[in-house]
Amino acid sequence: MRPIVVIILCFSAAKVFAQVEDTPKLVAFDGYLLLEDSIPVENAFLINYRTMKIVATDSTGYFKTFAQPGDSLMINHLSLAPQIVHVGESPTKKQKIEVAYRTYMIRPVISNSYSYEMKNFEHNMEKLYAELRSLGYHPDRARSVRLNPYNPDEFNPGLTVSLSDLFGLFKRRR
Repeated sequence: MRPIVVIILCFSAAKVFAQVEDTPKLVAFDGYLLLEDSIPVENAFLINYRTMKIVATDSTGYFKTFAQPGDSLMINHLSLAPQIVHVGESPTKKQKIEVAYRTYMIRPVISNSYSYEMKNFEHNMEKLYAELRSLGYHPDRARSVRLNPYNPDEFNPGLTVSLSDLFGLFKRRR
């Protein structure tokens, strides 16, 4: 009976010691995301490639996450160039990470619409002048033709002062 107890104790001890694993060491990784001119980056995302955990920066550009040494974090933002940061064995507290703007290449737009629109404008003006000539409009008689029949004072310039009125004002009274 003794050998069976020894064998059972050996298997149970092996099982107990086998369950003890090296738990991964997590370190606090925190800092500030800043642009080249020390402006904090708000709402940028740091994505841990190993755990796929996402952390966002606040209004001051501050972030804090827990990661294993050697993890890679990708900084992602719409207006910033993607950047990868690696977590060291003992990262410095509140480190400042400088990021750069993303450059976009936009193809130039080539348009011939201006010349096309000018040709249409000239054509429409010629039609308008031809229609006005057919109605009897002539530039020499423009002042005698009423342009706005709803304005009774169209040809009256309003209060006017003639030169003789000015002489009368400044003439010395005797």
